[in-house]
Amino acid sequence: MKRYILALAAIIIASIVFISISNGKNKAVKEGGILSVNDIQADPYAYKGTVTITGVVAGNSEFKPPKGVFLMVETSEAKICKQTGCAKFYLPVKYEGEHPKEWDEVNVTGSFSEDRKLIFKATKVDVLRHLTF
Repeated sequence: MKRYILALAAIIIASIVFISISNGKNKAVKEGGILSVNDIQADPYAYKGTVTITGVVAGNSEFKPPKGVFLMVETSEAKICKQTGCAKFYLPVKYEGEHPKEWDEVNVTGSFSEDRKLIFKATKVDVLRHLTF
């Protein structure tokens, strides 16, 4: 009987440890600390502070960004579609410097707007390469 109680106690403790470890994790960050557009899509405001996001600059969408803002889509989605206008999610990026061109794969570094409007305020934009098909 003691063996069953000890086994049950071990299972309960292991479950508690597993749940507490998985609940305490921050959002997944890829190697090098770079997120993708898909990573942030579900809950952008879960990412606090400065983050780096990678994606492809989109030129066409139904959403017309205001001046000083460009749109990003998931890199893999753009490659599969072979166009940037078919994305399910567009990340608006506000950047004061020179904007990259459509189909540029970029890393943007900055933070999300705190006024609960979905906009990523970039302080740095690095063009990785230009995608061509």
